[in-house]
Amino acid sequence: MSRDTIQGCWQHERFRVHYWHPTSPSGQAIVELGSWKGKSTVWLAKGTEAGQGDKVYSIDPHSGSKAHVSEGEMNTYTAFLTNLTEAGVQATVVPLVTTSAGAVKHWQEGIGLLWIDATHEYEDVKRDFLSWEPHLLPGARVAFHDCDQAGPAQLVKEYINHSNDFTIVQHVDTIVVAERSKCVHHWVINSNNIGVCKYCGRQKKFGRR
Repeated sequence: MSRDTIQGCWQHERFRVHYWHPTSPSGQAIVELGSWKGKSTVWLAKGTEAGQGDKVYSIDPHSGSKAHVSEGEMNTYTAFLTNLTEAGVQATVVPLVTTSAGAVKHWQEGIGLLWIDATHEYEDVKRDFLSWEPHLLPGARVAFHDCDQAGPAQLVKEYINHSNDFTIVQHVDTIVVAERSKCVHHWVINSNNIGVCKYCGRQKKFGRR
């Protein structure tokens, strides 16, 4: 099965955004929040298979979003598995049939690439980002899909655009990709609650202690 025949909101040219670069360090998990029928999952898997071969952990309850349920899509897991098998990537993908909140409770691995495309309400996107962000390794990337919608757009504006820890490195169509600083910061905080990293010199404002 061609990746372009799988139902989903992706275009072929977007593959370069999600391609796990062959020079990326191995042993860094790829986590996908929201897979639906597996179109994005297949792209991510094909990318890492051409690179370091890291696993893609695809997290989705497959019970259907509100929009999909209204269209009669009550459960997408069977279609998801069929598409992975026909694309030949089933050995690379680890499906976790649960919610983002359920999966992160037990998560222990460092993440090199986080793809966020679950529900698009602001509070949901915010919860997804903030709960998984502590697991992102230095230099890791996080990609937000559907940033033409209010929820993802607001999250990027509030938590990425003015962040000391993330830099936007790519913006393609409705996808925004940000990279975490490669520095493991050690903050020296002055009397004005301004922290300066002694390694890279970045500044960050802290709340009152």
